[in-house]
Amino acid sequence: MAGGRGPKQPISLLLLFLVLALSSSSWCPSAYGTVEINYYQHSQKITVWVYNELDPNTTLTIHCKSKDDDLGEHTLSYNQEFHWKFRINFFWTTLFWCNMWWHDSNGRLVQASHDAYFVRRDYEHYCVADCFWSIQKDGWYYGNHLTLGKLMFTWDKQNQ
Repeated sequence: MAGGRGPKQPISLLLLFLVLALSSSSWCPSAYGTVEINYYQHSQKITVWVYNELDPNTTLTIHCKSKDDDLGEHTLSYNQEFHWKFRINFFWTTLFWCNMWWHDSNGRLVQASHDAYFVRRDYEHYCVADCFWSIQKDGWYYGNHLTLGKLMFTWDKQNQ
């Protein structure tokens, strides 16, 4: 008579793995420090806001995308905003990047491309539910509110 452990053991291991994977929180090391991953946050929507704060006479063109979603090209007048919403993926690898460009008073193209949202950089370090980009002449300011932004990126040097 065969032992009863054969088919049940893989199912037990699978259940143990699922319990561990779906636990309420765990720690995830990254280049931005250790990030506590709260798997309940997967249901929470994140909103990224991009504001044109360059100059009253300067339009900003942006094109943002992720691996799965292309948000299209948008031209923003001064003080106009563009925003999008999404949920953090299960593996905590959610990433959106944006190309942004504008023309200075001499007609020269000023542009840059950077990560607009990367969960391991942004979640709990800069913003949780609402993330704000204030785009200014010296660079991209980022934070959880427009008045509290930190200069994160400058424009590409070859364009200035």
